[in-house]
Amino acid sequence: MSQILGVRRLAAFALAAVVVAGGCASPVGRPGSIPSTTVSAAPSSTATPSPSAAPSATAAGSPNPADAAVYDQIESQVEAIRQLDATTPVNPVLLDSAGVAAWLAKANAEQTDHVALADESRLFVALGLLPAGSSLEQMELDLQSGQVVGFYDPVSKGLYVLSESGGVGPLQKITFSHEFTHALQDQNFGLDKLATDAPGQSDRDLARLALPEGDATLSMTLWSAQYLSLPELLSVAGDSGSVAQQQQLDAAPPILRETLEFPYFQGLTFVKGVYDSGGWAAVDRLYADPPASTSQILHPELYTQGVQPVAVSVPAVPAGLSGWKLTTQDTLGEFELGIWLAGAGGRNGGASAAVSAWAGDRIGLYEGPAGQWAVVLRTAWRSADGAAAFDGAVRTLLGQMGGASRVCVGSSAAVAGSAAGETAILGSDPAAVAAFAPCAG
Repeated sequence: MSQILGVRRLAAFALAAVVVAGGCASPVGRPGSIPSTTVSAAPSSTATPSPSAAPSATAAGSPNPADAAVYDQIESQVEAIRQLDATTPVNPVLLDSAGVAAWLAKANAEQTDHVALADESRLFVALGLLPAGSSLEQMELDLQSGQVVGFYDPVSKGLYVLSESGGVGPLQKITFSHEFTHALQDQNFGLDKLATDAPGQSDRDLARLALPEGDATLSMTLWSAQYLSLPELLSVAGDSGSVAQQQQLDAAPPILRETLEFPYFQGLTFVKGVYDSGGWAAVDRLYADPPASTSQILHPELYTQGVQPVAVSVPAVPAGLSGWKLTTQDTLGEFELGIWLAGAGGRNGGASAAVSAWAGDRIGLYEGPAGQWAVVLRTAWRSADGAAAFDGAVRTLLGQMGGASRVCVGSSAAVAGSAAGETAILGSDPAAVAAFAPCAG
C-alpha cells in the first residue's frame, strides 16, 4: 500500500526476495523447516494517507497481451487455491529495480514521520541494536529497496511486480501469486481494518502483519507446488540477484533483518497451523479477530486461549529532572525483546527461552537538556520463573554492553494480570539511571 506500515515496515504488503527463495523451496507440509528468523519497536512513524496520496509508479508498464494472459490464468488458479473470489479486476504494473526504489523513496518522503524515526534511531542506538550515528530511516529504505520484488497497495489498489525485462518468468509468477492473494484479502476482508500502523504499538503491528503475510505466503507456496516445475523453482532459488539480496540481508543488523522476515516465516507457521486444523474458513475468521502480540504468533495456544498482552506503562519524568522529556515509547514484545537479549551476533544463547513467558512490556527513551538520556524498560511475565529467566539474561547483556545500568526485580509486578515484573534502566551516566530507577543501586 502507499503508506509505510508502522516503523520499519515494508511499504505496502510486499514480498521480499528471500521469502521467494526460501518459502517456495520448502515443503508445505513442514512449515517448521522454513527458517525461523526476522523489521519494529517504537512509535509508528507514519501518517495514514488519503488515496490521492499514493505515490505514482515510475518506470512502469503493463504486461504485453501474451503475458497478461499468464497473469489472468494465475488469478484463476490462486482464487481456486485460496477459496476467495475477486470482486474487482486487478492488473499488475511492472517496475524495474529503479522503479521499485523510486516508489519506495517517494512513499517514504511523503508519508514518514521523519522526527519519530530519528527518535527511534536514538533509542535503538542506546539499546545497542544499531551502531552509533545510524539513520534507521535510511537503513530501512536501503534494505527495502534491495529486497522487495513486488507489493500490493490497498490505498490505490495497485499491484506491482519487479520485472527488469518487462517479461514474465518464474519469479514474476511467484510474486504475482503472493500479491494477488493480498488483493483477495483486501477485497474480502479489508486490509485497512488490521490497523498495522498504530503509533506506539509496534509489537501488535508486527503480529497483525504476520496474518496477511503468512496467509499470502501459504497461498503462494501451495500455488508454486502445484503450478511451477522443479527447474523453475530451482531457477528462482539460484538466481544471481537473489544471492546478492541474501548477502544484503545477512549484512543488516538483526533488528532489521529478523523483523523483516518475521511476518513471512513465523506468520506462515502460525497460519499453516490454523489452516491444518480448520482449512481456509478458519484462516478467514482470523481477520475478524487478528493476533494481538508476537507472543500469540510464536505460541499459537496463547491466541487460541485468548491470552492478551498485559498493559504496561512507562513512568513520568521525575519531578526533579528539569528540562527532561519522554521522547518516544513503544512495546518491544516477545520477539524483539529476544533479539535484544541475544546481543550482537546472537552471542547470548537462550534468549528465546528467556522471553517465552512474556506477558507485556513498555519501553521509553527520555532525554535531558544537555545530551543526557535514559531508557526505561518495564516488563511483565506470566510466571515467576519467566521473570527470573529474563532477569539473568538482561543482566548478562547489560554487563556486556557496559555503561550505566540497573535492574530492579519485581518492580512491575503490580501490573494487573501479570505474575511478576522487572524493570531495566540504561542511561548516559549513573545519575540518569538513578533518577529513573525504582530500586536502590
